[in-house]
Amino acid sequence: MTTKEYNHCVRHLGDDLYRFALRYANFSAAAEDAVQDVFADLWERRSEVEAAGAKGWLIRALYRRLVDMHRHDEVVRNTQVAQENEYRQHENFELKDVLAHALATLPEQQRMLVLLRDLEGYEYAEMAQITGLSEQQVGVYLFRARKQLKKQLEDYR
Repeated sequence: MTTKEYNHCVRHLGDDLYRFALRYANFSAAAEDAVQDVFADLWERRSEVEAAGAKGWLIRALYRRLVDMHRHDEVVRNTQVAQENEYRQHENFELKDVLAHALATLPEQQRMLVLLRDLEGYEYAEMAQITGLSEQQVGVYLFRARKQLKKQLEDYR
């Protein structure tokens, strides 16, 4: 990958990666850090990554980075718990806030799959490759996540 191709990736994929990370982390500083880290990793490995495969490489790297952050970063966990408590105290929810809260309550793998499929438009095969699951597992986890989301959204009515 050349410097020009790298810069093209940053310009054209940066916003999409940030949006995905923000939806996953629900914390803008964590999302910014994760995206910056994966672009730094891409720069260091630019000789190993083909420009045509950069998008897949970046989303896989971002997925792994977000999972690591979720597992090891107490600040993110405490922020999600505080947000959950805040949501329960308010009576008037906007649909966007209710959906963000419902997504935050899903197990991390299910949340990631919902974000990849329903918000980013990835196909099952691509999601299986990104997450390391089989396509059948992706389908099962998505079904369970959507079922739980549906129940939570019905409860908020």
